Amino acid sequence: MERFYTVDIIVTNRDDAYENVNQILHDFSRYIKLRVGYPIESENMAVIFVLFRATNDILGSFTGKLGQIKNVKVKSIPITKG
Repeated sequence: MERFYTVDIIVTNRDDAYENVNQILHDFSRYIKLRVGYPIESENMAVIFVLFRATNDILGSFTGKLGQIKNVKVKSIPITKG
């Protein structure tokens, strides 16, 4: 069953991780309903917020791939109605 999730992605070293993060975001783009990114250039960091709609298995694949990248932290939260 598909549902909505929020996914917070923290990139603590943009120079090392950003290209890999962007590739995964591109690979899963059909599930991404909203993407907002905030680069913090003075700290070489970025914060990315994603609204994701998919099954739990697809979400797990997405967050698992992101979580394997050095200097990337990921947190997902399901959105429930009611």
